[in-house]
Amino acid sequence: MGKARDAVLDYAAGTLRLLPGQAAVTSAVLQGPPAALLERIPQLVRGFAGERTDSGALFRAAAGLPGETVVPDRAAGADDGRGCALVQSLPALSRESAGGAMASRADRLTEAADRLHWELAERGDLREGSAAGRLAARYALCYAGAAFLWLWRAGGENCLEWTYEAVDAVLGALKDPALVPDVSAALALLPT
Repeated sequence: MGKARDAVLDYAAGTLRLLPGQAAVTSAVLQGPPAALLERIPQLVRGFAGERTDSGALFRAAAGLPGETVVPDRAAGADDGRGCALVQSLPALSRESAGGAMASRADRLTEAADRLHWELAERGDLREGSAAGRLAARYALCYAGAAFLWLWRAGGENCLEWTYEAVDAVLGALKDPALVPDVSAALALLPT
């Protein structure tokens, strides 16, 4: 496994420690199958449009800082119903990056995530097949890109060089969905 892929998986683990209600959607994003993610399309689309997120927990996870673990509401079970807090943080990250070194990349990643959510909303009944696999892979790439932005934001100079390269790899893969037929192929594209 490469450095970038390890970083995404480590970041996901840190996020789940602070936001355990995200376990089901994170598992669906990173492990599949596509139907596990795509059955959540309504909450993913609503969550992205509403920018439902917890920036404090996402930053603490990126920085490796301790924080109070949140216990999910029992009525919500293992899924807090908010969609994917990490991907939903992209619009705010883009705004907060304005004028900074990562601004252009953050803007392009947010635009790609926005297009993906529109496509998900239009094709909400898709659960299986190659088209479903490509949609799930693109979502996994948006997840990875958002993780890299948070790691860059929290890590400062320690993360600069490899996070630029990692976000560039994500953006390149999002330009050509044929490159990413499934989630494992998407994660395999991340630089080592």
